[in-house]
Amino acid sequence: MSKTRMFQALWLLLLSMICVLMFYYRRESTKSPQERISEQNAAVFATDTQTPAPTETPTPVPTPEPTIYEITEVFIPLFSTPAPVPATLPPETAAFVTYASVTSAPVTSVPSAPAPTPAPTAIPKSADPFSLIWFSDTQYYAYKKPEIFRSMADWAVRVRTEYNAAAVVCTGDIVDNRNYTRHWTNAESAIVRVKDSMPFYCVAGNHDVGADSVDYTMYMNYDFCTVTDGMEFSADRHCWVLPLREQGILLCGIGWQNDASYADWLNERIRAYADLPAVLLVHSFLNDDGSLSTNGKRVEKKILAVSPTVRLVLCGHNDGSARWRKAYDDGHIVNAMMYNFQDDKKYGLGYARVLMFNPLTRNIAVTTYSPYLDDYNYYRDAEKDTFTLYNAW
Repeated sequence: MSKTRMFQALWLLLLSMICVLMFYYRRESTKSPQERISEQNAAVFATDTQTPAPTETPTPVPTPEPTIYEITEVFIPLFSTPAPVPATLPPETAAFVTYASVTSAPVTSVPSAPAPTPAPTAIPKSADPFSLIWFSDTQYYAYKKPEIFRSMADWAVRVRTEYNAAAVVCTGDIVDNRNYTRHWTNAESAIVRVKDSMPFYCVAGNHDVGADSVDYTMYMNYDFCTVTDGMEFSADRHCWVLPLREQGILLCGIGWQNDASYADWLNERIRAYADLPAVLLVHSFLNDDGSLSTNGKRVEKKILAVSPTVRLVLCGHNDGSARWRKAYDDGHIVNAMMYNFQDDKKYGLGYARVLMFNPLTRNIAVTTYSPYLDDYNYYRDAEKDTFTLYNAW
């Protein structure tokens, strides 16, 4: 290669390098601040080997306990633990507790310490736990969903032996409108399934006989209440008592809005069975906030305060669930329970309660179940539906 050609090649190479450098510096000068920061950060992440500062981890939310309880799991301890009747109630059960709705928190007020309740003198013929299956306010099912009522009846018959059920009890509002035959026949189609296999004991609610112009005609025509040996009725057949000697309790029923004479008759019959702790069925006793309804105040004054062997009151009428407890000056204690979920047309369908009575501990274990929905416990807080009443009968 001649010197001239070599000089030209070196000159072209030098010019090319100058052009490349000029292009590079010109590009750098036109970059935005965001591009520069991004590239710097990329370089740091590529070369920095330090562990990055830990980010703050949110406090984990505890997983709620399942709300499904097998009834046998609730009741097994009652079969296998013959603990003596406690002298006083445990602290968590000694309070006045009410539950008004799904979202409301329990309202608690602790009463003055009562004297221990004397144990009932009645000795059941059997020491085995027994149950009452409790229906409340079935009116919507009789009105529009008779298949729900029938599913409850069929389930009660299926579990009768498993839970040693003495009877199905219903605290009124069996139908929605007493003037419509269809409501009565829908209810009858379910109740007859129970009565073919086990006793069914009920009281009338305001929808069954009318809230103000009380008329028992249709209610008495259908004669839903099983009449068994030893059962006694008032003159108008609106109230009744039934000694269940095998189980060691007196079952009592009060129909809707009787006049004051019903209390005199009922107290007289309760005194005749003074050796039996009494369970009282009445349609209206508690409001949804756990306070006494108008009829509840009347029942409390004229019956509970007068007849100390009444230990438990079951009622419906108002929506939701509530519990009530009172210790009287003479030492006797009364528990009351109310539930009515059928007004919740989506989630409250078909719920019944099982009350398991333990003759050894005198406790009552309560479980709530819908055979129609195959679901235990209407409330998310299962303690509102599955609980134990201590020394309660």
